[in-house]
Amino acid sequence: MTGEVHVHIRNQFSRVRLVLALAVSPVLATGCLVAAAAGAGAAIHLSDRGAESLVTASVDQAYAAAQRVFKDMNITEGKSSSERDGDVETRQLEGSTTDRDITVTIKSEGEGAHVEVVARTSAVTWDKDLARQILERIVAGM
Repeated sequence: MTGEVHVHIRNQFSRVRLVLALAVSPVLATGCLVAAAAGAGAAIHLSDRGAESLVTASVDQAYAAAQRVFKDMNITEGKSSSERDGDVETRQLEGSTTDRDITVTIKSEGEGAHVEVVARTSAVTWDKDLARQILERIVAGM
């Protein structure tokens, strides 16, 4: 009888492990999806005045993407500038809507670039949501 009890307990333990594995696997899969989504979106950070991201594209690619986004979002392109300090290249694109001044600053960093978008509503206030939207489109367009 002892052998039968041992087998029964072992079978019960195996069933419990199976049930737990089946119950936990969707949670783990969802967690992985959430982590992947967070990883994809984690590249964009809100700063004090706007949004910024490190991208694997070159400064030229990011600048071209910013120009396309300006056109797509009806942001009137204004002044642009380009500087080089040693190995670091910085390009800036300015534009405006009826009530926002937009500045995109792209600076070479390692194998890619650091992109910052600022959407100013006044001398002391910024529209971080608009900056994030513009940056998301720039990143998607590269």
